[in-house]
Amino acid sequence: MLSTLLTVCGLVASGMAACPDIPSLEVFDAAQYVGQWYEIQKYPLIGELGETCVQANYTAQADGSVRLENRGKKPDGSIDSIQGTARAEDPEHPASLSVYFDEGFRGEYNVIRTDYTASALVYACTPLGDISLEYVWFLSREATMDQAVQDEYIQILTDAGSDISQLEETPQDCDSLF
Repeated sequence: MLSTLLTVCGLVASGMAACPDIPSLEVFDAAQYVGQWYEIQKYPLIGELGETCVQANYTAQADGSVRLENRGKKPDGSIDSIQGTARAEDPEHPASLSVYFDEGFRGEYNVIRTDYTASALVYACTPLGDISLEYVWFLSREATMDQAVQDEYIQILTDAGSDISQLEETPQDCDSLF
């Protein structure tokens, strides 16, 4: 997900220098992707430790980019929020997005699967010397996701060599944060 998730180092170090090859969608319609998404599962992230109700809201911009705001509920009940803008830098890879956060840093975001109306699988990986940091998000338009879809996403990750043992659920035990 485009969010706080990308703001700080992830906790999942795969132990391999090369990132798994998980290609993003070849055809991607950002206009259909906009709207609200709920984070259902992810790999652990320092910037999101203990947060529940992590949600994202994407808004299409006139220049073709997508404005994003991500929110999550901290353990103390306060709301954590981050904003930024995502855009495809390469028209040949429309689902490989660069995310520019208002705080002045940048991240990557690859939409691997989406039906636009119910679910999305998002992946990013950063090689750091002898290890690589992987980021994964299962997103849903609802606060829950069909288990068959989650199983499909897990299989995609497993087939690519990603360490799915790190997947953790994000409790969605609150109303919308938007």
